Amino acid sequence: MFTADLYLDRIDLAGYLTPEECEAAGVQEARELAAALQEGRLRLEDCPFFPSWKRYALSLALRAAEVLPPVPSLELPRPVPPELYDLNEPGPEAPILVTGNSEFTLTVLTAILATTVSPFYLLLVDCRGDTVDMAMVFQSFKPERLRQALAHHDLAGKVSHRRLIIPGWCAPLKDDLARETGWEILAGPVCAGELPLFMGEAWRPPPGAGL
Repeated sequence: MFTADLYLDRIDLAGYLTPEECEAAGVQEARELAAALQEGRLRLEDCPFFPSWKRYALSLALRAAEVLPPVPSLELPRPVPPELYDLNEPGPEAPILVTGNSEFTLTVLTAILATTVSPFYLLLVDCRGDTVDMAMVFQSFKPERLRQALAHHDLAGKVSHRRLIIPGWCAPLKDDLARETGWEILAGPVCAGELPLFMGEAWRPPPGAGL
């Protein structure tokens, strides 16, 4: 089986490491600290200077190849219904994650979302079943389809904010999506394995799972 590229090499640990953490680790730059963690020269267990939420998120990013399931390389679109999923009983402050309606995209996102007990809404936009990277190539992730999905699921009536988190691949569409929907658009990471770091303290681990 030819497996899809999950873009593990696009995870950017350094972007989440502070100068204070670098100093505590005895290095000068975030890139040095990230490399030490990725190469196993420094263990998270030996890094008490990281807050607990960050140690947990870093552990997921460092083990992304194990956490994220392999999925076949897409030959034809594999659509699933463009539904809204309520995860962990979301309330009006819950973040809204937006992605496409590919079966494989949903499989990968479900795996990383299983690592948190935090509430989220997950909105699948109809992009014909293309994975997000291919949806950008084929221009099937369209602003009007996002607007229609928001209206169909009455998300404005479910949350007290107007912020959507889109996949990093869709960052070039940020302005178009904001104009079309009237919502604030935040571009998340390219690789799902980076999502816990991106969400920060909002990504709470299940009981007993933290470091």
